[in-house]
Amino acid sequence: MNENLKFIQVSIILEKKASIREVMVFPKTGSSEDLLFGAPSLLSDKKVEEMNVRIMR
Repeated sequence: MNENLKFIQVSIILEKKASIREVMVFPKTGSSEDLLFGAPSLLSDKKVEEMNVRIMR
């Protein structure tokens, strides 16, 4: 198990919180957006090319 996940689980127990959102430093929104990093976001054509990824539509 990931060490960060263990820490979060222990934090939830120690703080007596019902949700992981209450103990995360940078919680995501209900739609799973990360407001700090603006993720998820669309990749530029340059980034897609750099990563050698093919997008199938």
